[in-house]
Amino acid sequence: RVNTFDEGTEISSIMGIEMYLQMRLGDANFPRQQLQVQTTFGKFPEASKTKQLQAGEWYHVALTWDLATKTIAYYVNGQLQSISTNHGKSDLTSISLGDKVPDDEFGNGGDHNFYFGRSYTESHDLSRQFNCEARIWSIARTQEQICQNMYDIPNPTEEPTLCAYWKFDEGTGLEVEDRTGHGNNAKVVPYWKASDHVEAYSKT
Repeated sequence: RVNTFDEGTEISSIMGIEMYLQMRLGDANFPRQQLQVQTTFGKFPEASKTKQLQAGEWYHVALTWDLATKTIAYYVNGQLQSISTNHGKSDLTSISLGDKVPDDEFGNGGDHNFYFGRSYTESHDLSRQFNCEARIWSIARTQEQICQNMYDIPNPTEEPTLCAYWKFDEGTGLEVEDRTGHGNNAKVVPYWKASDHVEAYSKT
């Protein structure tokens, strides 16, 4: 959920890594309430004022990318919103979620980590914190699969294609547990807020 859309903000980061795979809202000359993804192959989708999200509402957002067919798609609340069948190249076999680089004094490995709700600036932009849970899968899930468990994964350790699952409900501490058991825990940067919003990243 996004509580407000700042008139002075062109981009609000949701999750990802700049220049690798980043989900966000808005862009220059792009509706700031519309979903966009940027990959090494460019931006998706085209701007459309008919696809804007509304402030204060909860949404389930899923981005799928079938590398073999070059098909990328956004689903909102289980419904297909945008799709392209020409995103990538046919011999692409994996997606980079960023380079592993040494931590700085804050436990922050620079701009090559996979972040949640954080702007890529040197300062911690608290305005981009958001309520969420997040999952990363190793397959491009179908619409039916997305709809089956939009709100919860009852047994995440038993899902063989679920790479990471963060609920962000700890509220304290400096780590967010990966519920899959794969150990892809996220770090909280810099702290939890009373509303349980979190700014975190994962070194997956």
